[in-house]
Amino acid sequence: MKKYPLILDCDPGVDDVFAILLAHSTPEIDLKVICSVSGNAGIEKTTYNAQLIAGLLGAKTIIAEGASRPLIKEAPPIGTVHGTDGLGGYAKGFGEDRLAPISSMKALDVYRKILLESEEPVYIAAVGPLTNLAILFLAYPEVKSKIAAVSIMGGGIRRGNITPYSEYNFYKDPEAADIVMKSGVKLLLCGLDVTQKATLSEKEMKSLKESQNEFSDFSVKILSSYIAKDAAIHDPCAILALTNPEKFIYEDQYVEIDTREGITRGMSYVDNRKNQEKKPNCRVFYDMDLDFFRKSMLDALEHEASKKPDENKSPNDQ
Repeated sequence: MKKYPLILDCDPGVDDVFAILLAHSTPEIDLKVICSVSGNAGIEKTTYNAQLIAGLLGAKTIIAEGASRPLIKEAPPIGTVHGTDGLGGYAKGFGEDRLAPISSMKALDVYRKILLESEEPVYIAAVGPLTNLAILFLAYPEVKSKIAAVSIMGGGIRRGNITPYSEYNFYKDPEAADIVMKSGVKLLLCGLDVTQKATLSEKEMKSLKESQNEFSDFSVKILSSYIAKDAAIHDPCAILALTNPEKFIYEDQYVEIDTREGITRGMSYVDNRKNQEKKPNCRVFYDMDLDFFRKSMLDALEHEASKKPDENKSPNDQ
């Protein structure tokens, strides 16, 4: 069985919850650390939410706080899809004792330490704005050789969601996305072209409601308000693209990011002009096996439900 030592960079966010769940429950994945970044909510809330989800899952990993703002410009206003707390209003429904511990080091230093000390290349799943990665590549370019691949939820070749042309994560920090796209690291891009197909049907929602365990109950609550505004559960696609690329349709292409002001700021686009010397810098995912996605989500939740009560304790409780 191939193993994936993984750093998960996220901005929880409802759909980030299911990326964390999937990374935690997949046997092939060795989840090293969860790094927070400002995105779906401010950095204090996304860090808290990462601690909460890791704690509820009993994930034996640390949380590292990342960038609190984009590289250059002030962040645009935070949307309402994930609620004011990032988790549909349910972030404070548990005691502080349920939180996983936070590292004394910031995300930049945790990244560097893990990558340089690892005996094998490390995978990164980045499902929020790419600020942490851009800072890492600027500060410590030597770590690039230790990265097996970066799987990104961001962008959209044929569509946007925050503007007609731009996806939310890339729009939040286009300069960071541009740096990552030009980094030379192996990149997998799960943009809106594929992630907007990542939905759960009434059948799966019914199964969740019938599970009657803590995490499933929590999942139903946070999904209820979220899917009324956005039916797609985007972020887990970046995990599945790493472990099960055969379940997707993709193309190797040259992707660029528009960093100019205006309606196209943050737009990701493919340069398809003939007679260009630009080699593909990214594997772009366009479609997937929807049944596989839905089964993966339910399997992850069932894995969590099947654990003994003491297995759900956070590292703080051990």
